[in-house]
Parts: sequence; C-alpha cells; structure tokens
Amino acid sequence: MKQHDPKVEAEHLESRELLPIGEVSLLTGVNAVTLRAWQRRFGLVIPARTPKGHRLYTPENIQQIHEINAWLAKGVAISKVKPLLMSSALATEVDSTALQEGDLWHEQITGLNGALFELDQQKLHQIFDEALGLYPFQLVKQKLLQAWMAQLPALLEPRLDAELLLAWLESELASRIGGRASFAGQASLAQIGVVCLPSVLGPKTAEQQSGQSNMTHSNIMNSSITNRLYSLVLRLELAELRVSVINLGVLDITSLGLINNRLKVDALLLLPEANHPPSKIFELQSVLEQMQETCYLIGPFAPTLTALSAFMAPDLAEWVNQVSAAKEQHRKQQRKQKNAAEAQQGGQADER
Repeated sequence: MKQHDPKVEAEHLESRELLPIGEVSLLTGVNAVTLRAWQRRFGLVIPARTPKGHRLYTPENIQQIHEINAWLAKGVAISKVKPLLMSSALATEVDSTALQEGDLWHEQITGLNGALFELDQQKLHQIFDEALGLYPFQLVKQKLLQAWMAQLPALLEPRLDAELLLAWLESELASRIGGRASFAGQASLAQIGVVCLPSVLGPKTAEQQSGQSNMTHSNIMNSSITNRLYSLVLRLELAELRVSVINLGVLDITSLGLINNRLKVDALLLLPEANHPPSKIFELQSVLEQMQETCYLIGPFAPTLTALSAFMAPDLAEWVNQVSAAKEQHRKQQRKQKNAAEAQQGGQADER
C-alpha cells in the first residue's frame, strides 16, 4: 500500500496553480458557504488541502464549478448534478426528467406565498436557508426572489392586510440582510446609500380627467409595492457583495439635494417609482448633475427615465470590484508614502 507523504503532496500542490476559497468565490459567483455545502452534502468540487487543512482549488475544480452553475441555470437541482458531471456522454443524453427541477423554483415560490400569507416565520426562513445555502446568489435572485416578487404586487394590492404582510416581510428579510451584512468578520468592500424616489402626480391632463389614464391609484400602489420589494432584493444582493448599506428610505427630489456633499458613501442608488412627469425628470436631472456623490438610477422603473440614461447603474458586482480595487490601490499608496516618510525621518535621526 502506497504511503502518504505530506512533504511530496505539499511540493505537488505548490507546483500547481491553486486558489483559496475566497478567490474562487469571486471568480465563480458561488460563495464559500455554498462551496462547502456542495462538498459536504453532495461530494461536489473536492479541493486539495494544505498541511493545515485550508482548501485550495485547482483549475479543474473551477471548471467543475462553472459546469455546475450551467446545469443549475438549466433548472437541474444541485442534488441531481453529480451524475451529469461523470461523463460528457451522460450530459448530452440527459432526458427531460432530469430537467423537471424547473418545478423546484415554482414549488418554492408557492411555499413562500404560503409562508407570507400565514406569517410563518420558520417556513419563510427555511426556504431561504435552503436556496441561499445550496445555490449561487445570482441564480436564487433570478429564479426565486425576482420571480416571486414579480407576482406579489398583484397578490397584495386587493388584500386588506397588504400593508401588514408587506411590513412583516420587510422585517423578516431585514433580519437576514443584517445577518449577511456582518461579512463573517471581513471588512466591507464599499458603502452605498439607498434612496426610494416616490411617484409624483403632476397637474391632471385631459386624459386623466376623463378617466382614461393608465396611471390609476391601483397602478401607483403597485409601483410602490414593487419598489419596496425590489429594495429588499437589492439589499440582499449588496450584503452578498460585502457592501454596507445606509437605507435612507423615501426622499423626494428636493430632499435628495440636501444630501449633496454630506454623506460619505461610494455611491447613492436611487430607486424611482413610476410616473415622474417631464418637469420632475428635469428637476431630478438638475439635482443629479450638482451632486458630489456618485448617483445611479436602479430598479424596475429606472429604464423608463430615458432622459437620465447617463445615470443608469452599472453591473453591481463589477462596480464593487472596481471600487474595492481602487481602495486597495489607495491604501498601498498610503502605506508606501508612510514608509518613505518614516525612512526619511530615520535617516535624519542617524545624521544627528
């Protein structure tokens, strides 16, 4: 039987291009908790180990993570992925029964509706724990969170307890956001302020007065609910990206201008609701052009403000990486200057 030689294994590991779990998470979009769960529960993505037990991932591991992500995006449950990775032949011959897991997200959405309407805290968090623990956040965001919350405004609007349900859901998700925002002891990569811009009803047009306008009270309520729900998903995503958030609530355009040059954040994310008349859009543009803080429009109704396309938000993950890299470069420059100053002072002291 071949003897295990830790020294030989260590030399072999050093000779390969290996990455720690944090870097792999950034490369693949799968967080460290999920990678560990895949390994522990399903025997997926088995990394190498350092003598001290730290995980190191090979290029083959990273390729496997990308393959797993591809299957998950097709609707295959994580519990059914492993056989599909065994050979390319199996992967190409997979039949429709393996892809019936599209029903998984539908079942979870149905479960979330039941938990919400019954105010069932345990059931709500059980579904979120399962989804966020086993699947990449971006997949959960697309297949579960956004799909569910796209349905909710129409379900909530006719209910007498709509505000109660929405307030309860906001409270429950806020507790999750707070927990994820702890970043497992790691420093935040960026800080963002989030502002909701409410709908503004200008003077009634002849169309509105005749009752033919599409912007009814129901539309406005749905717009508000949609934005409140989107704000929750946004804050969950920012927590996942290790961004600390200052939630500034609902501010009108005038109040937004009062923030100018007073808030120490990397950016302000503005969530407009529907129905901003041209005069208010022009006023908003004027305020944004004067703001010292970087401001981005984001959310389901942001694309309707076509005159403000220059302020549309970029991809958040890419933006966070850029901000983080710029901050790290600034810190390195500061350390370099500090070391140079200390060396100069030491030289002057020696001359004396």
